[in-house]
Amino acid sequence: MVARSTPREPWVFTSFAFPFANFFQPGVFWPQIADYRPLQIIAILALLGSLGRKATYSRLEALRHPCAKWLLFFLILQPLSVYRTGLYGMWQEFNFWLTYALFFLVSLRIVESPETLRRYIWGMMIGSAWIVFWGIYAVFAGLEETTNGGRAGAYGMYENHNDYSFIIVQTLPFYFVYWRTEKGFIRRTFLGIAALGSVLGIFMSLSREGMMALVLQAALIVVFTTTKRTRLILLPLVFAVGAAAISYQYVKRAQNQGDSYTAEDAESSRWELWQAGGSMVAAHPILGVGSRSFGENATSYGEISHDNLGKNAHNTFIEAAATTGLIGLWAFVMMLVSTLKELRKPAGPAATPWEINTRNATLIAFATIIFRSLFDAKSWDWSYYVLITIAVATSAMLKNRAIPEGVAAEALPPSQAPLSNKLP
Repeated sequence: MVARSTPREPWVFTSFAFPFANFFQPGVFWPQIADYRPLQIIAILALLGSLGRKATYSRLEALRHPCAKWLLFFLILQPLSVYRTGLYGMWQEFNFWLTYALFFLVSLRIVESPETLRRYIWGMMIGSAWIVFWGIYAVFAGLEETTNGGRAGAYGMYENHNDYSFIIVQTLPFYFVYWRTEKGFIRRTFLGIAALGSVLGIFMSLSREGMMALVLQAALIVVFTTTKRTRLILLPLVFAVGAAAISYQYVKRAQNQGDSYTAEDAESSRWELWQAGGSMVAAHPILGVGSRSFGENATSYGEISHDNLGKNAHNTFIEAAATTGLIGLWAFVMMLVSTLKELRKPAGPAATPWEINTRNATLIAFATIIFRSLFDAKSWDWSYYVLITIAVATSAMLKNRAIPEGVAAEALPPSQAPLSNKLP
């Protein structure tokens, strides 16, 4: 049975352009247009383009998903946590985090079917590939403002070399999984080049934790995309090559950094920040010291060396607890756990191979991001929100097409029938 046809969307302003622009960051790439708020304009156009278009699943059902509830609850806590700054401070924090809530809600509005989800993911992949290759180009071109002293980084959200590694491990599983299954020379060539470029980007970032995350991701790709027999062969190879790659990264980073900041310094530096975070939680266990204020408060809760002044906690979980209290940590952890549980569920007989591949890629990326979050504090990184969007959307689509027990697929109305394996 083929999928129910839906009117073609004005995709230039909707499911492809919205995620592409979000990762491309036009207002940062072209500062002269930043005052016009291009991302907000694209979001409005995306919403206008979706008006009158019905989804093949219940959007309300998607918002009722535990992942969505915990995500929105975590975002609501952010402005509440800065209550000490007064209404104006809370309003400023609300405006910052509102961007993430709107991104999630607009995404669910414009992703109305498997076809639009596919375009949405392509928008994410191409926008992310631009960032990855810009970081590589920046090193070769000697763009000092973005390369952190010879370490690959892009701009905006991904200027720092550690932040740059987040977008790579967010998107690499999609490049690889789709490269194995997509048809068409141009698409497969792009995906293969993007995958190889992502690996090169991690090496050129000189991020030690980024390399660890890449090795973990390679192992997860083997676990979730190969047979048991193949795993027995590939996993030892991944760990052996991975150990060599991590050692290489440590050596190259030491050469780049010199004696001014060694790996031992980085380790002691993290302990210093983590201990300050623990003191913040002990002093303000309910709502913490305030969203995004770890760096400015750290000196009041521990001995912070000169190099660490103003830095984040270098651990997203510790920072969430320190800045939004145990309530914030609870919401953040539940957001992650509910997403992992959703992605680990069997897709069911209604799922197409493409949807199964998509959920596997999302699971691999999300698990890697959680690991990466242990060594950097980025609760505002886009990876959480785009991956949760994909998890929630696919869950709602599959639930809508689930075949009730004892009911033949042919007896279902078109809106509930399983899709064919071929997507337009």
